[in-house]
Amino acid sequence: MVLIVPLVSSHVSASFVPPDLLEAAPGWSPAFFAGPAAVALRAGSRGVSVSDLGGGVLEGWRVSETPGALAYNPRAATTPVYRQGNIGRLRLVLTARHWDPPQMTGRWCVQPDDVVLNKLAPVRAAFVSAAARRHPVDGNSLIVRGLSRPSAVWVTLCINQPGYEQLLLSESGGLRRVGIGTLASLRVPAVPPEMDGLSARLRDVLDELTLAGETLQRVRLEAAEVANAAPALGPDPRLGAFFGREAVSNDSWLPSAVALRAEQTVLEDEHGWVMLSELASADNRTRLGHASEGTRTLRLSDVADDLFVPATEGSASDVESISSRTLAKPLVPGEVLLSTLGRSFRAAYVDEGVPPNTFPVDSWVRLLFRETPAAWALLLSTEPLRSQAARLAVGSVQQFVPPDALRSLRVPTPPREVRDRWQRTVERHHAQRRSLDRRWSALSSELSAVFDAVHKPFMASRSLAQEVLQ
Repeated sequence: MVLIVPLVSSHVSASFVPPDLLEAAPGWSPAFFAGPAAVALRAGSRGVSVSDLGGGVLEGWRVSETPGALAYNPRAATTPVYRQGNIGRLRLVLTARHWDPPQMTGRWCVQPDDVVLNKLAPVRAAFVSAAARRHPVDGNSLIVRGLSRPSAVWVTLCINQPGYEQLLLSESGGLRRVGIGTLASLRVPAVPPEMDGLSARLRDVLDELTLAGETLQRVRLEAAEVANAAPALGPDPRLGAFFGREAVSNDSWLPSAVALRAEQTVLEDEHGWVMLSELASADNRTRLGHASEGTRTLRLSDVADDLFVPATEGSASDVESISSRTLAKPLVPGEVLLSTLGRSFRAAYVDEGVPPNTFPVDSWVRLLFRETPAAWALLLSTEPLRSQAARLAVGSVQQFVPPDALRSLRVPTPPREVRDRWQRTVERHHAQRRSLDRRWSALSSELSAVFDAVHKPFMASRSLAQEVLQ
């Protein structure tokens, strides 16, 4: 055994590190022999490596979109790719592009039961289910392929824990990253028998989440087609252009604002688009002031591009710290929320299952439509509406849109029967998401319980006498 003895003072505790652990550790840093990394190291010493489980490690698609670059490939600009930001903990985080059909094949394209993780800290690992589109992962990611489904989920679960992350990361050129060899040699405890059933449930939930998102994506494409039906309007004001006097107002003389008013006039007069203020009323913007126990807040970052308002978590102290920037009334089913962040404009629809006592921050504008609110939310999340909102931004960095200015947005008006169908689809999607999120939460708790049970014997350090006897 090797005794690690501190030289600072005699009252600091010392611990023995067995030679086999020193050999198994990526280095002799004390961080590997204390805390979560020590638990992972001791647990893994009784288990098997990723390669022994049958997993081969592949690097992602290393390609450049720049003509003339050594790795240039013309397909890079048009091929959907799973990048580091699309890798969440246990599951892939999809964007609109990932619903497109796969455009290429290759070893770097994901396959069912793959484990995908990013190279740079913080490390996240996702399990790939059968419903995921077979797009490539980028060169800053790694793929573990060839594991059985229970083994793949177990490896994914372990990599997402801090201890195993510490064992994977190594310094390289000033950055901490995961290497192919380090990942292949990572040792994890033997796969628990519970993983057979849990991995099947994880696969099913991921597949159902993907299929629910695909259904919503279809109506999103329909809404985008309606919004894009109006041709591109007007010249680029940066190149010089003349506008009628109706486009010039005291609100703003910025070229982009003048061009936007001219464009909105044409959309209204020639294409039948309607001002948002004629379709919906905006709720008052009184602030909360004081947060009670059980209060939740909804930030802009909590909502993705699927119109869904998730169940948010946060202590009363967290809410209290931003209560002066939180609107006074909780969310009401049927509301539509609009972001005031012009460069990241998005919409959300509040469904019947939204958690009670959820209060939006004042970066949201609350709208009440007379009918089919979810359908209008779909239209407000299209690119032409995002373009309008971006040009309404004010301030030195032109980032936020004044809430009242959003009422001037022009919105297309598809037939009522189309809006009714969109409304039903969004309602159905949100109900499915609520159910799947509850299943996901329960499954995550069970996976965590199995992980803790396997690693618990290695958490309590043994006494010095026991080490000496060994």
